[in-house]
Amino acid sequence: MPSRRTHSKSHHGCDQCKQRRIKCDEVRPQCGSCRKKNLACVFKSVGPVLASNHSNLATGIARRDQPSSLPLQDLELMHHWHTATVDTLTSAKPLQDVIRIAMPQEGLRYPLLMHSVLAVAAIHLAHSTPADRRQGYIETAMLHHSKSLALCAPFVKNITRENCHALFAFSCLLPIFVFASQTSRMSPRTQSLADVVETLKLIRGSSSVVDQARPWIEDGPMHPLLRVGRFHHPSEVDEQHAQDLYSKLQALEENLPGSPMAEESCAARDIPRYAVQRLRHMLRLYLDTGDSRALMAWPVLVDASYFDLLLQTERISVLMLGLFGSSLQVHPHRWWLDGTGQGLVALAMDNLSLADREILSSSLSMEKQL
Repeated sequence: MPSRRTHSKSHHGCDQCKQRRIKCDEVRPQCGSCRKKNLACVFKSVGPVLASNHSNLATGIARRDQPSSLPLQDLELMHHWHTATVDTLTSAKPLQDVIRIAMPQEGLRYPLLMHSVLAVAAIHLAHSTPADRRQGYIETAMLHHSKSLALCAPFVKNITRENCHALFAFSCLLPIFVFASQTSRMSPRTQSLADVVETLKLIRGSSSVVDQARPWIEDGPMHPLLRVGRFHHPSEVDEQHAQDLYSKLQALEENLPGSPMAEESCAARDIPRYAVQRLRHMLRLYLDTGDSRALMAWPVLVDASYFDLLLQTERISVLMLGLFGSSLQVHPHRWWLDGTGQGLVALAMDNLSLADREILSSSLSMEKQL
């Protein structure tokens, strides 16, 4: 006697197949039997495949919703950049628009710039947050800064029409970060002349992109940042302090000894003289326009050999470092320069004779009142 044919019972078949007590192939949205008979096919149960898909979807959503998968701190930094940091970097609306919008947009194409943006936002938060939370933001800032420098290095060796805009924006943010990370609030240790020279050389090196790519930058989204003195107003100037410094620089230049006959010595004398002239020129530009970026440009404009003379504690070079520090105080509301100017003046005075210290002493006294 032949054995009875067995089949697996359908638990998720359609209502029509169940009423007719036949096996349903459970193909949705219309099973094979209903399709052959041209019947409406209704499923009231959730099939195993569909249930499995829902389970996988729910698991995927749950994983995406886990805090660890969202860069919450980076989102916090970007929010702070847009709502707070940008307004502190410049008072000029056209420049604020570039920094707030164009820089992050370019940063999406070049992570070296995005890390720089996040580093500045983090160090700004460190300056404004309570002391018990400060260290975490400092560590985050340094991490983004290190990543930015590492990513920047290969591009600096090959500046192109495409990457020059990100590199230029990076070069604008780097001095802000470097000075901000070395303020007394962030780094209480006293700096040496070697430390200062290293900082100024870093700023100078980052600006070399302008020398190589100015025509391309002029045609790009960052071009307003090249317009030093165009978007500010003289009313923003601390005129009394700036005029006092300008007079000191003018008197210093007029009293510099004439160059000797020996060619090497002549060159050595011309370097500090040029440093005096450059700072006086940028201070004049600041007085005329109110754009404090003119003063920040001085380390970029001096002759590269100036830094060697500074390390040798050459008199005029050290004196110029102190006067540069004093110039950084003409705009006292820049958080990234908090205490930096006073520190440079004090460092210069430690390496000058008593007579030369008197040239800086009035500037130091003035800064303490600001």
